[in-house]
Amino acid sequence: MDIERLSLGAGIRLILRHRRLRQRGIQVFKAALREFFLPQFLSLLFPGIRPVAVISHPLDDSLPFDPRLFHRYLGYFTVWMKTLSGLYRIYGNPALEDIEEMMRGVARLYDAAGRVYRHCQSTTTSRRTAPANPYFLLVFLFDPHLHCIPSLHILTICYNYHQASRTVMRRDPYGVSGSRLSAAAYRAALRITEAILLVKQHSLLDIGPSLFLLSRLFPEYGEREIRRFVSDLFADTSVLEPCAAAQARQVILKSYEQLLARHRGHRNSTAPEIVLDYLREILKEGRNTARKGLQQAPP
Repeated sequence: MDIERLSLGAGIRLILRHRRLRQRGIQVFKAALREFFLPQFLSLLFPGIRPVAVISHPLDDSLPFDPRLFHRYLGYFTVWMKTLSGLYRIYGNPALEDIEEMMRGVARLYDAAGRVYRHCQSTTTSRRTAPANPYFLLVFLFDPHLHCIPSLHILTICYNYHQASRTVMRRDPYGVSGSRLSAAAYRAALRITEAILLVKQHSLLDIGPSLFLLSRLFPEYGEREIRRFVSDLFADTSVLEPCAAAQARQVILKSYEQLLARHRGHRNSTAPEIVLDYLREILKEGRNTARKGLQQAPP
């Protein structure tokens, strides 16, 4: 089953038809406004109300800029919606419990990310412009680019494919349609992760901390799965040469391992607190940049 061919409208109608899903949809919508959009626009209106760390790595500039991928970059939420629709299409009403749980999980991701954003925001130095691209204009208007760590793209799409796979394994582990859907969700997660880097909306250093946070919130998404996912990034040599792809994967894993080691040394700290400590260390040790009040992560 190809996620791209599934109807977004079917996912919306699914949520509207079922009261409990409507409630979860409202919960996700409120969490997105409260935790993602509101803190960014407040920081634009009132500069200096919270610190902002600048995240960058020398390899960021070596990645090609491909503005054609803004459409894919913006599609992360529709991939999640279409996955919910696909699960219902395959399993029917028995899957409603799983779908509700996936919606509850996404709201939880927003809440956890907000516990970081409210205290320390983050941006990158690699952002590019593409004024002729209508999808870029949407990003430019609605995303002030202050919530790079953790990345809600990474949190949502990786949670999506993993939970879809778990649902398939519970409902019908040998079913062809379910297996195809979970495989398609995994491929979509890889493509969108690559896209957020190739449209220059994120640094390589944003990915590892986001995967760390996801793994702490949902322990079943563990280190082994993270290493599998990262190892499959940029497998297409037409996108990135093998040597550059290997270096990119190494940077992602190293940043993940840094937070994992930090967590092992601070067992009483929550995952958002570990990410916050990571950002505060960047602020403490970073260099002053041209933008007042911003500090940069060392390579």
